[in-house]
Amino acid sequence: MSLFMAFSGINLDAFVEAIRASVEFPWLQGWFTAIATFFFENIVCWTIVPPLLSEGILHWMTALQSTFWGVFIGDLLMYLPVRFAMRYVAKIKWIQKHQNQIEACGHFFDKHIGKTMFVIRFTPGIRTPALLAAGMLRVHFGIYTLYSALSCLLQSSIITFFMPKLYAPAIAWLKQQWTQQPFLVVSIILGFLVCFCVAQWYIARAAMRHLTEKNKTNISPPSP
Repeated sequence: MSLFMAFSGINLDAFVEAIRASVEFPWLQGWFTAIATFFFENIVCWTIVPPLLSEGILHWMTALQSTFWGVFIGDLLMYLPVRFAMRYVAKIKWIQKHQNQIEACGHFFDKHIGKTMFVIRFTPGIRTPALLAAGMLRVHFGIYTLYSALSCLLQSSIITFFMPKLYAPAIAWLKQQWTQQPFLVVSIILGFLVCFCVAQWYIARAAMRHLTEKNKTNISPPSP
């Protein structure tokens, strides 16, 4: 586990050790995991929880519930403040800087809320602007909550039931290679992280370009 965390850019060793130390208290592990997703959602969900599941440190029910509630409540915390404090949120520099992206996401949200919630769930680069756009547009709370819950459930199911099957043999092989060829293991982990970050960046950039162009097309005045 420490190999993955060493190159993640964020030191979460204390969190991992807390999960290991509380193995006899699933409810405590669930609280730790859910709260951690508020701050490091992608790292916790995709690079910490699956290995812990494959090693038997986390129970599948604990992982499923904690990742679901952590991400779902995080979605609500992104949506509600913007919806009810719009006049103050609009003054934030980050919001002003990404106004075009938020407007583009907002237009797509307005017509395809269900599709948008599932797309942004697996495209971190546009998730924040899209959720902020949902609050700014005052998307119906019930509809937003429904699609947020469904997309979170899908993500948590993939993390809990599918990802450990990939991580278990990979971690076993890396541990075996670590004793013989540590530089090879380091290179593989670095290469994986670089490819992951680059892919996410290109996906987010392509999605935002597509949404922005679609937005401009829809708001452009008709030709005489």
